[in-house]
Formats: sequence, C-alpha cells, structure tokens
Amino acid sequence: MSAADRSHNPEIMDRLRQIVGTEHMIEDAERRDFFSTDLSWRPGEVADAVIQPASIEELAASVQLVTQEGRAVVARGGGMSYTSGYTPVEKNSVLVDMRRMNRILEINEDDMYVIVECGCTWKTLHEALSPLGLRTPYWGPLSGAYATVGGALSQNSLFHGSGTGGTAAESVLGLKVVLADGTVVSTGSWGHKHGSPFWRHFGPDMTGIFLADTGAMGIKAAAALRLVPAPKHTGYLSYRFDTLAAMLAAQVRIARLGIASECYGFDPYYNAGFEKQGITFEEGLSIVGKIARKGGLKGLKRAAKVAFGGKKILKDVPYSLHMTLDGLTEGVAAEHTDLAAEICVEEGGTEMASSIPTVFRNAPFGGVRTILLGSDGEIWIPVHGYFPLSVAVKAAEATEKFLAERKPLMEKHGIKTSYLTCFSGPEFVIEPSFYWRDALGPFRLSLIEPEFAEKWKDIPADEERRAVALGLRDELRGLFDSLGALHLQIGKYYPYQEMMADGTLVHLLKGVKSVVDPQRRVNPGSLGL
Repeated sequence: MSAADRSHNPEIMDRLRQIVGTEHMIEDAERRDFFSTDLSWRPGEVADAVIQPASIEELAASVQLVTQEGRAVVARGGGMSYTSGYTPVEKNSVLVDMRRMNRILEINEDDMYVIVECGCTWKTLHEALSPLGLRTPYWGPLSGAYATVGGALSQNSLFHGSGTGGTAAESVLGLKVVLADGTVVSTGSWGHKHGSPFWRHFGPDMTGIFLADTGAMGIKAAAALRLVPAPKHTGYLSYRFDTLAAMLAAQVRIARLGIASECYGFDPYYNAGFEKQGITFEEGLSIVGKIARKGGLKGLKRAAKVAFGGKKILKDVPYSLHMTLDGLTEGVAAEHTDLAAEICVEEGGTEMASSIPTVFRNAPFGGVRTILLGSDGEIWIPVHGYFPLSVAVKAAEATEKFLAERKPLMEKHGIKTSYLTCFSGPEFVIEPSFYWRDALGPFRLSLIEPEFAEKWKDIPADEERRAVALGLRDELRGLFDSLGALHLQIGKYYPYQEMMADGTLVHLLKGVKSVVDPQRRVNPGSLGL
C-alpha cells in the first residue's frame, strides 16, 4: 500500500476507534498539531491521528494494527521533550498519548518495588508513596507534574534524588514493553514464568535495551522501580561564590562524597532570573505551613527563614550553589550538611538563605513556567553535556569562553544565556540555555498559568532571531561533543551514532532494532535509526 493510500484509508481509523473508543481518538487538525509538537523548534510532521489507550491490551492491539498497515507509531508522555523525542518524522504516523495508562499497579513494601503504568506522572507516583515513607531513588524532574514515568525512562532524566540515586534509568528493575508487532515482553526477573520484578539482572540486562532509547525499541507500558525509605531528615544549604572555579571545586568535592541528594549551581544570569520570577516572599509564605508541619519548632524557624529570605537572596550573586542533604536519622543529615558546608567555606563560599533548595524540596512539582520560559516570557531551550567529574572545570570554562566570544552576536539579536551545573552520582552535567523573544505557540501557552498566557500570547514570531539562537545551540552541542560529552534526551537531536568510535557498537544497535522492530515503524529517526 502506498503512502497516499495509507493516508486515505478509513478502515484503520475505524478499527482504532473500536480499540480505544471514539472519545479517545483525536483526529481534528488543531489538536493533532498540538500533540505532534515538542519544545525543540525542530521541523516535523503532524500525526494522522492521536490515540489514548487505557490498558496494555489496547496499546498492544493498536500498535499491531498501525504497524501492520506500514505506518509509524510514536509514543508521547507529558510532552517535555526539547530534542524531538516524540515528534513524528513521517507522514501517516499515529501518535500514542500514554497518559490514560496512569495507574499504580502495586506497591510492594516487603520486596521494595513499585509497579506503575508508564503514563503516570512522577508527581502522582511521589504522592502515592510519600504517606508510606517510601520513594524511588530518582523521584522525578522539576516538570514532574507533567512528565511521565515512561517519558523519563525513554529520554533518561535527572534531578530529584539524582545526587545519590543516579538517573531515572538507574531506578528501574524491569519493564513491560510493547514491541512493533504488538508483542508484550517483560524484562528482568519479571520475565520469569513464576517470578516478580524484584531484580533487574536475571541474565543479560535486557531491561537496559529499552531504557534511554528515546522510544526507539518499543513502547514502555509498565515499569517496576526500586523503592527506598524516604529520608526523615533533610539539611538545606545555599552558598554564593565569586568565581566559577570556586563553585565547581566545591560541587565536585561534594559529588565525590555522595552525600547530597541534589546539588545544583547557577550562573549570574540564572541567579538574576530567579530574582525576577523565582522564589518570592509570597511563595515563601505559601509553603511555611508545609515546612512547619514537617519539622515542629525547627520547621517553623526554617519556614520563616525561607519566607523572609526568599526575596532578593540572589541579587548581584555571581555564582550560587544549592543543596539538599538527606538522612534517615537527624544525626546523619546534620553530619552530611556540616561536611558540605565545610567544603563550601574551604572553597571560598559564603552562606546564604537556603530558600531555593527548601522550596524545591517541599514543593517539588510546581508549575513549569519558571523552568520553560525566561522571566519576561522568552523562549527557553537548553543543550547539555554529561561528563566525568574530572572534566567539570574544563567543560564549564569552555562554555563560558564560547558564550563570551559570541556575546556581540547574541546582543545584536537580543539573545540571552544562562547555565546550570549539577551531578548525578559521580557524573557532572552542565546545561546552558538560550532565551529570546519569539511566539510561544499553543503548546507552551498551555503549560503556564492563564494570566501569563494571556500576557504573552501575542508575542510575534521572530524567525531570524530563532535561527541564530538555534545555530548557537548547535555550535555548543558540537563543542561539548568534542570534549567527550554524553547526553540525556538523545531524541533526534544529538547525533548518537556519529559520536560512537566503534562501528561494531552501532552495528549491534541496528541489529537489536532489526529484531524488535524490523520495519523501523516505532519512532523512526530516534537514535538515528
């Protein structure tokens, strides 16, 4: 059947409606375009239809039907990708909105794992586990109110808990994955005919094939994640540093000790941005009760410190470092906090009010406006590099040099930049971002508060400025790759295959794809496949 025939074949659409229900199949042009768009500004195709299955049976039947017709099928989670992770590259594609598959299927407190459908958000999972005193080692990105478990496992992700728990993929024990032909495969000990998903490494690590694959190997339907006791005590620290080198020296030393659940650094522009739209006095007051309830008299004191320290804490701060340090006992948390504080002082840091890490921890999944946009509604788009700790200073200095050399070009076009640094276990991440005035578009506008959407909805498109910003992003990607950078969120943006030194590895990758998806119908283009 030709592409033209497929695009006008009503039978497949009728059969998909029968599987998922008419109300859960989206066919109007405006909504199809909405779901086919991510945050990347990269060109793509608009899906012919968007389906919203509610079960693994509906998902498997739909995938089998779509691929048998020769169409591409692409899974979408919360839509937070900025690397074309789920945007179709072929006409006649069918997009799978996974968010109806959002149930928590089992919380096993005895064997310390949780089974969750992959359309569940990290916020929902966290709120279900918290009353039990449990969480997953990695427990979500800042956008976890939208971001789904499956999206994070496909793209890989870091933030909450990553300092000690690693990236999202490292919390996984097993998966149920729908392959291109509709077959459902279970990995790890979940694949044992009498087993449960308590152990990942039962034979070769088949789970890993489907992690950080940006959806190329199959559609993740359910995941079994390791559980750990939630910390009962947390220390919070924020320090200012006058130089990048001093901040990074402290950050790297803390990373090697493995004592901070989160530890992230801001550059001068990031600091200034938070002054304009970040942690305000009013926002500090809004979480006073939550912090106080958690910590008794100490909680009241800390809450007051947050509320009154929230405004202007980053005014004229060159570099700032923010930490949360957890412990099952008060003594452990205090010891880790003291160790980190001593390191910061030894590297020339000056302590500040710890409002930012306190708010991020106690309100971990707030709105995404302050993450996805600049303080005046500018477009935000990042690029990042993932390095060993020994390369942290070199990578950061190369970033600052790059941005300084291109400052005249950016000033000419009204483009601003910032970057943050963090670590995931003993690995260092730097993420520069570019900001510019441009049309936000329906998807970004849907993610922010109505008053801000109304305020910024008429910002005009600026294709010239956008082209310069995206070109600078590409240049910085190339610089990072020349330094040996790895990447999360590979999607269709980072040239995964071209970065591999060993052609045999790429051949193996393509071989695996040929087994699980011989016709290349699952998210074609992802990982360059």
